[in-house]
Amino acid sequence: MADILGQQPKQPQIDLSQAKEMECVECKGTVFIQGTKFLTISRLITGQPKDGIIPVEVYLCGDCGEINETLLPDEFKKVKSE
Repeated sequence: MADILGQQPKQPQIDLSQAKEMECVECKGTVFIQGTKFLTISRLITGQPKDGIIPVEVYLCGDCGEINETLLPDEFKKVKSE
């Protein structure tokens, strides 16, 4: 409704000095590079004439190449055994 009246909703004020950098679990690097993983799904599941291809965005450590699991969709995260 605020947009209808020409007013923008207020954004929360965030102090970046309070934020903590994410670190690579392997090498403690703090710079990540965007990458794409491709999954295939059977045409029998999709009902399409060809198998489907699904791109999944991932972030890799810029130093060692390890995929940052924290940023993966839940379906791709490894299950931690206790």
